[in-house]
Amino acid sequence: MISAAQLLDELMGRDRNLAPDEKRNNVRWDHESVCKYSLCGFCPAELFTNTRSDLGPCEKIHDENLRKQYEKSSRFMKVGYERDFLRYLQSLLAEVERRIRRGHARKNEEKIQVLTDKIDVLLQQIEELGSEGKVEEAQGMMKLVEQSTTSTIESFAAQEKQMEVCEVCGAFLIVGDAQSRVDDHLMGKQHMGLLFEDFWMNTENDIK
Repeated sequence: MISAAQLLDELMGRDRNLAPDEKRNNVRWDHESVCKYSLCGFCPAELFTNTRSDLGPCEKIHDENLRKQYEKSSRFMKVGYERDFLRYLQSLLAEVERRIRRGHARKNEEKIQVLTDKIDVLLQQIEELGSEGKVEEAQGMMKLVEQSTTSTIESFAAQEKQMEVCEVCGAFLIVGDAQSRVDDHLMGKQHMGLLFEDFWMNTENDIK
């Protein structure tokens, strides 16, 4: 029969009564409770806290001493942690690329929808005028459709210059915005985190 102490060991670990720092001293770098991403350099979950790309908290141990122990061990870069880390970073960056494409697509879809709605209203009015035999008014309305289309496209072109999608993190930016706001974006967690990931990805060839 399993004793209460054994049951607690299984549920909470044999070091359950130790202080957090003491527990970490008893953990090896290859223990399942240690974040393998942090051993490779950093845990992505820590980069995007409270941003749109927030990955949620990482429940595993992040410890600089464990990382140093791993780097000094004979198994450093031989157990596949780095390759797993790179694959994870690739998946995160691929998601950002999809977000950037969606951002561009959403801008275009919004433009097309506005133009379509305007033309639909005008065409309905033209049909009503035509059915009433008001040919000249219908022709005048057709010119209005042409003018509306042209002006809307010009307006879209102006808006295109005013808004752009950040090619690093996918956020919408206002062209010509105050430098302080631009700096806030460039130094923000999400933007800097993805830049750091991209930089780390450039070391892939060295790992291979």
